[in-house]
Amino acid sequence: MSIITVFLEVDGMQMFNSRGYKQISLSVDKANYAVKMYQKFGFEIVNENEQDYIMLLKSK
Repeated sequence: MSIITVFLEVDGMQMFNSRGYKQISLSVDKANYAVKMYQKFGFEIVNENEQDYIMLLKSK
C-alpha cells in the first residue's frame, strides 16, 4: 500500500483543510497505474503535457 493511499484513506484532506489549504495538486505520469487510484479518491485531471497529468483534489 502506498503512502498516498494511506493518507487519503485516513482523510488526509481534513488535515489540509484544518491548516487552511483548499486543494491538493500533483503530477503523475500518464502510464502510471496510480492515475485511476487518484481519481477514485476524487482527484480530477485539470491539465496535461506530453508525459504527465496534472491532477487536483479540491476541498469539500
